[in-house]
Amino acid sequence: MNNVVICEANEINLKSTLDGGQAFRWHGKEDSYRGVIEDKVYIIFREENLINAKCINSKIDSAELLKIKRYLGIDFNLDNFKKKYKKNEYIYKLIKQNQGLRILKQDPWESIVSFITSSVSNISKIKKNINELCILNGKKIGDGEYDYIFPNDVEIIQIGEIELRKIGFGFRAPYLIDAAMKSLDNKINMNSKNDKYDDKLSELTNIKGVGRKVADCIMTYGYGRRDSFPVDRWVRKGLIDNLGYNPALSNDKLSELAQKKFKNDSAYVQQYIFYGEKTS
Repeated sequence: MNNVVICEANEINLKSTLDGGQAFRWHGKEDSYRGVIEDKVYIIFREENLINAKCINSKIDSAELLKIKRYLGIDFNLDNFKKKYKKNEYIYKLIKQNQGLRILKQDPWESIVSFITSSVSNISKIKKNINELCILNGKKIGDGEYDYIFPNDVEIIQIGEIELRKIGFGFRAPYLIDAAMKSLDNKINMNSKNDKYDDKLSELTNIKGVGRKVADCIMTYGYGRRDSFPVDRWVRKGLIDNLGYNPALSNDKLSELAQKKFKNDSAYVQQYIFYGEKTS
């Protein structure tokens, strides 16, 4: 294992980014987290004024370091984002209070499974479900309790609805099977960065159990889109209580209106609202 420097410590908050409801396979606390990206186990940690990474499977070369930075969203300019909203008292306050919160760029398939699992659930239960799924699939790549590769579409189908229900997926189990079948049939494009928003929304909501909010989460955290605006109860609260949105509107309508207002800042604005409201 070799330690590599990712960035300065003030550029990313590990806790809010890795353990704030975007991803569900990072384990640790405050300044050190262990998790799996693709087929390797990483420990990302703070040491003095730097954020470092080490891989337990191999040495980290320049290409691997770039992959980690991309995953962590280090390329997004938080300073420019903060300056842009200096005149918006509410959003500016959230950015200052949660400095270093970034949006992860995860694998699209893992995000699809994770956010289907998130329906009518909470972060601790989602983490439990997702980690048990990986353990059940059995592809262990490290000596840690949760060092497993994420199951692909074929493996989800092989596990089957009955086993998924047994480990706690409940009514979501057939939705995961449907997603896996559609992925296998190439009805879900995993590399569609340039799709129009409405086209991607239509594609994802064609999966059983996926509505606009889940689709927006998948687009934000799995496809790296910046024009999606997921609205849950926390984001709804922030929009209505602090930005003057009509409480009579549905979450989907709030999402649509906020997306039109914030455009390519949508994902980051909602992320700061979500985390700020949830932790306040």
